[in-house]
Amino acid sequence: MDQTNATPDELQQAINSITNPGGAAAAAVDAPVDYSAPVVADTPAVAEAAPEVAPAATTTDDAVAAAVAEATGMPEPAKAVYGDPDLNKVKTMALSDLRPILENVDLPTEKKFKIYKDIIELTEDKACIEPAYNAAKLIADEKEKAEALLYVVEAIDKLGIPADQSPVA
Repeated sequence: MDQTNATPDELQQAINSITNPGGAAAAAVDAPVDYSAPVVADTPAVAEAAPEVAPAATTTDDAVAAAVAEATGMPEPAKAVYGDPDLNKVKTMALSDLRPILENVDLPTEKKFKIYKDIIELTEDKACIEPAYNAAKLIADEKEKAEALLYVVEAIDKLGIPADQSPVA
């Protein structure tokens, strides 16, 4: 068969005979073929199966966190795994700004404890342990008080504060 003068049907017949001699494809040679239609793969796209991954923090984010930590004297915040990293930076900065004035703010004890808890979780600031403990002691509801005191103990364990330096000791 001369390939320069072959018709599309002849080319399709040759392809079918090579890929599946005598099979169902050979029977489809007589069917008209629309060469203008786009070719669509039978397999799903790889991108559809790939899980979504949160974007990694950039070096700019790291530099900003380090600058905020140096300016405030507080440790760098933990990297955000979920959520918007920009909002986490704003939250960290707001809590850092709130920390020095929190004792002067008239808030319910439970709310004050929650703020100290947020600061501890986000910044791992060991200096917040004692104020959190003092707030926890003043919580009126026994169940909430017990949970708050237990949190303080767990935070001390997590941050690796030696027992002789613990504000609870």
